[in-house]
Formats: sequence, C-alpha cells, structure tokens
Amino acid sequence: MKKDKTEVIPIIDNSKNKPESEGGQNPILFVCQGYNVMEYRLSGHQRLGRPVAGSPYPDIPIFDSFVSKEHGYFDTGKGTVCYTALETTNGVMFNSKYIEAGTGVFLEDGDELAIPTADGDKVSYVTLIVAKTDERIDMWRGFQRASADKLTGLHGRDAFLIWWEHNYMNKDYEKASLFIMDVDDFKLVNDSHGHNEGDRVLQIVADELKGTVRYERQVCRWGGDEFIGVLPGDDAQVKERLSDLQKRISEKTRAQKLPVTVSIGYTDVHITGDAMDVTGIVKNADTALYRVKKSTKGKIARITL
Repeated sequence: MKKDKTEVIPIIDNSKNKPESEGGQNPILFVCQGYNVMEYRLSGHQRLGRPVAGSPYPDIPIFDSFVSKEHGYFDTGKGTVCYTALETTNGVMFNSKYIEAGTGVFLEDGDELAIPTADGDKVSYVTLIVAKTDERIDMWRGFQRASADKLTGLHGRDAFLIWWEHNYMNKDYEKASLFIMDVDDFKLVNDSHGHNEGDRVLQIVADELKGTVRYERQVCRWGGDEFIGVLPGDDAQVKERLSDLQKRISEKTRAQKLPVTVSIGYTDVHITGDAMDVTGIVKNADTALYRVKKSTKGKIARITL
C-alpha cells in the first residue's frame, strides 16, 4: 500500500493547546479491531507491534499481518502521551494523514491513530483511541460490553480468541489451564421447563463464571450451552476452582427450582508446546469433556500428554 507523501505529518505538538489529563489516573489505550475492543493502561515507554516468534513481545500487541513487529512506541508522562512512528510498510495515520517515521505526535483525550490494513482490495483500519477522562473510558468500556452476548453478558468466541492472542505470554498464564464446560442434559431443561427457563439457567451459569475469574474476558460463551475459559494456576489450584464452580452452579440452579449439573474438561494451555495454538488446546480440553459426558456426567476430567 503506497502512502501519499504529500500527506505526511513531520512533527505534531498539540499538547500546548489541550488541557492536561483529568482525574490523575494513567490514560488507557483502546485498540479496535473489527467489533473487538482491547484496552491497555499507558505508562512509561511501551512498544506497539505484531508479536513474532523469537522477538521481544510488544507491550501493546496487535495481531494483524499488516502491522509491523515494531510499528512504533508510546511514551507517557505526567499529562502527556506521545506516539512515535517507526519505518513501516503501512505506517500510521493521525487526522487522516501519515506520521513521518521517526517523529512523534502528542495525543490527548479522544485522539485517534489508525493503522491501515487490507483484505484483498478492501482497506480497513486498526484504530487506537487514547482515553484520559473517566467519561471517555466509561464510553469505550460501554462499547466493549455492547459486543458481548446479549443473553449472558459474556463475550463470544471471537473476542475470547483475540483476548488470548494478546495475553497468552502474560506472566499470569505461565501456569494455566483452558477448560470447556457445558450444561448436562440442557435439551431436557428446555423441553421440560421451556426456553425462557433454559435461558435463566444459562444466565446463572454465566454469572458464576464471571465470579470465578479476575477478568471477564477470561471466559466466553463458546456456543449454545457450552462455555470456555482460562484459569491461571497449577493443576491442583485449577481443579479446586472448577470444583467450586460446579458446586455453586448446582446450588444456585437448585434454589431456582431448575437443578442442573455441569461437566468440565480441561488441559494445560502449554500442552501443545504452543500456547497460541487455541485449536489444539481446545481439542484436548474437548476430549476430556467427552470422556466425562460418556461416563459420569457432572464431573471434571483433565487431559495430559
């Protein structure tokens, strides 16, 4: 994609014309890819780019083949955020104009950067928005919630997969497991009590899932009555948390006169040797779930190599 050299921003310093950050908290960068919105707290020097095996993991990762492994970097100080562009194929735009490589632009609340990407002849953008005020942060978090499943409030599988791509190298997940859970005999719930009551069961399950994780993006509604999530910790810690989850779901649904059990299969996220290999990890967890469903429902099984 060729850039129009007549529309290049050499240096922009608009910080003198805008107020300093409000509220005293570090600003947040919202990264929008399609309907998915990720957020990162801006602080100090942070590198933006595409993760590549064998290279240092970027502080703000973007998984898109049109984003360079070293696309640019942010420097955040008291009241200021500066983005410096590096030499890349696609560049980055501010106010519809490209920023010249090696120079920077000061960004304030609501300012946006755009990285052009392409799929065939269609050009789209990865958009990055700086939010400094509580009002703007709340607005963009509202957009995040709007992309969630309307029934359960959980994110869908696409948002979960993007979240995992951005976080699998986080030190919190050096020891972690991926689990698959589904509601036992869920069709009987719908047949016996009706779909409205079936929906209530799924909402109870989703609420208990949210209470099991630190971040809601760690879990998602995979489809139907099937849910997937990632839990940090060793095998014993994960099994304890999953057992507690099963117990809470059983108690809550029984209290609603809709008693159900759930079956769970789980596996180490590093089982395939590649934590980004979600397909392989899910396949192993699904094998564990199948074993439970085939023998005694309402149990937990783990797959190991």
